[in-house]
Amino acid sequence: MTASRIAWLDHDAKARERSIRLMALFRERSTRDELGLGALRDNIADILFPGTSTIQTRLRYMLFIPWLYGRIEREIAHGHLERGMVGARMAALEFEIVDALGDERGVFGKSSGRKLKRLPSSVYWAGLGSWGIRAMPWTQDQYHRNAGPVVARRAEATARTTEGDDAEPDERTRTWHPTLPPEPDRFPREAVLALTREEAAFILDRVRECHPTSLLAHLFERCDPADSEYPWHHPDRADFSAAQQELLQHAEKLAVLAHGAFLLYNLALSELRGVEEWVQLYRDRFAEWVDESQSFAFHSWDLQQLFDLVQSGTYRLSEGARTFLRNWLSLVVEHQESPGVLQQHTEARQLIRDRETLLKKARARFTNPEALRQWGGGSSTGRYTFRWPTVTQFHRDLHAALGAS
Repeated sequence: MTASRIAWLDHDAKARERSIRLMALFRERSTRDELGLGALRDNIADILFPGTSTIQTRLRYMLFIPWLYGRIEREIAHGHLERGMVGARMAALEFEIVDALGDERGVFGKSSGRKLKRLPSSVYWAGLGSWGIRAMPWTQDQYHRNAGPVVARRAEATARTTEGDDAEPDERTRTWHPTLPPEPDRFPREAVLALTREEAAFILDRVRECHPTSLLAHLFERCDPADSEYPWHHPDRADFSAAQQELLQHAEKLAVLAHGAFLLYNLALSELRGVEEWVQLYRDRFAEWVDESQSFAFHSWDLQQLFDLVQSGTYRLSEGARTFLRNWLSLVVEHQESPGVLQQHTEARQLIRDRETLLKKARARFTNPEALRQWGGGSSTGRYTFRWPTVTQFHRDLHAALGAS
């Protein structure tokens, strides 16, 4: 898609090379939420693709985590692990997976190794609950504290059954889904990221049962993986449900609208810093965004419809975020017929400045010289994808295991 790329018509080869270098520098910081719109973005993503996150990598981690914790529960049951050591033991086992996977694509800790600060278990914990793979409602820390007592209650229940007691199974002792596929031989020492067919079928069943109306379930069950940059570009979009298509329409407009605000934010900061390379980069990108925005019927878009669709989501969308979006949309609509005006528009720039100042207060880059000096030249420069790269990789992993059938 050309809309998200930098236009090179007026650049010589040297300028193009410089801009590519700059964009590579900014890429890692492109998903920050500098204007406080992340709640709306994440609520949309939760409806479309529940259980996913931007920092998840490969689908089989959804099984790695319960397999490792299952091992820990057995170690507790056999007296080989003290109850207070669950967290430390889990970290050690997760690093064994890092060592086993080596250079496979999508490995947690491939670059940082033992310095990895956030382990996969914490990244996938919420998703495991969302998909019903994790049976207990606890946070990860709560599980670490309760694993020992749960194992003890489980042993007591087993003893009563052995003695002829026909008592109902204690659901409080269930930690993982009862049909979780067994861990492979020599796991985790010889872990691989490829799913088996049985494992893929289990995951498909979990998503289908827990989120039957989600776009994630539809993709997993009915579509082939696609190389599209955004979910609204999927070649099978016409077969999505009416509700899914409606939400995608809102998501695409939000992605474009918010992108313009973020580009203007970066342009204004670049001008304050006085770095001409950055200024020229964002002038080009904003001009390109203005051209693209002409094709969207923003004048007929009712933001309230989007707010209503996501109002029951996990994340609370503040009134300040709603007001900012309404005002920014109004300015975009007002100047769609005069595309060159918005870049230097005083009211638009003041809107961006006021929003960041409200959110960051004393640390706002527009008002704090030290915060501006520390700014690296790129924040929130990437367009919202609503976790689509993660979903695409998950879909490929699942499809590879299940095959064409």
